Amino acid sequence: MTTSGTASPTSRGTSDADAVPDVSVVIPTRNGSRTLGVQLDALARQRTQRRYEVIVADNGSTDGTRELVESYAVEHPWLRWVDASARTGSNVARNVGTDAARAEFVLLCDSDDEVTEDWLELLASGLERASAVGGRLEREKLNAEYSARYGPPGGYDGITKQLGFLPRPIGANAGYRKSAWEEVGGFNEDYVRGGTETEFYWRLQLAGHTLLDVPEAVVHYRLRPDLKTSVKQMYIWGRQSPMLYRDFRAHGMEYDVRESLRRCKSIVWLALHSYRGAFERLHLLRTVGYQLGRIVGSVKYRVVFP
Repeated sequence: MTTSGTASPTSRGTSDADAVPDVSVVIPTRNGSRTLGVQLDALARQRTQRRYEVIVADNGSTDGTRELVESYAVEHPWLRWVDASARTGSNVARNVGTDAARAEFVLLCDSDDEVTEDWLELLASGLERASAVGGRLEREKLNAEYSARYGPPGGYDGITKQLGFLPRPIGANAGYRKSAWEEVGGFNEDYVRGGTETEFYWRLQLAGHTLLDVPEAVVHYRLRPDLKTSVKQMYIWGRQSPMLYRDFRAHGMEYDVRESLRRCKSIVWLALHSYRGAFERLHLLRTVGYQLGRIVGSVKYRVVFP
């Protein structure tokens, strides 16, 4: 139950090395030192009476991430750094972090975002009723640069159906029971970028586990503010979609050619109206990037999913 005040996790006994936490928060990161402090401060402000630990799973950072975490941990003993650099990929870091977790309830967030004060309590309460949970993303607080250039960002995603198949939460605001993670064999480390959490949460549901939407659990999400990285992100998501189709078509995932045709029509419309402003041009390039990724991925994974 959420409390009316804010207490530090240390005051609830999480600093005791022998005290088993109720919740483990895993932050997969690579070179996240520029923004990680904001997230750690937010996690220190959680309004809950549950004992919790925070594990930063470092996927090969070279920017002083480890030093930042260890410095922060001097005053916050509930924080741990773990080495997750054996292979590249966010799923590698998620697996290493989850393996190190001492609690049954495991929550995921990213190093460049900011959780709200009731986030941990709300998702943990959800895990008392389901095997996996996800919350909502808020896109305005951390994106002043984006808003100034392109206008207020849209989208307040929580758990949504993906590619016409099953729903999934976004890895920046999600959680699961460690026992469920163990049962399905953890995150698939062949998924390096794109589709990483989608693949995992789909397997959980196909194995009979329940997924609960907790829209009250909000994370302030940081968008890519520049055009190049934003378009690249869409390309990566598009390229990985055919891999998901390859792996899940036997479970009922279908290719909807009408959706692809609608996307192509959207590209034509955006191209004709890109003169209107920066937002239209961004949307055009992101859509083209995604479509190009779908074509490249279809060739790479030898499926028809453009």
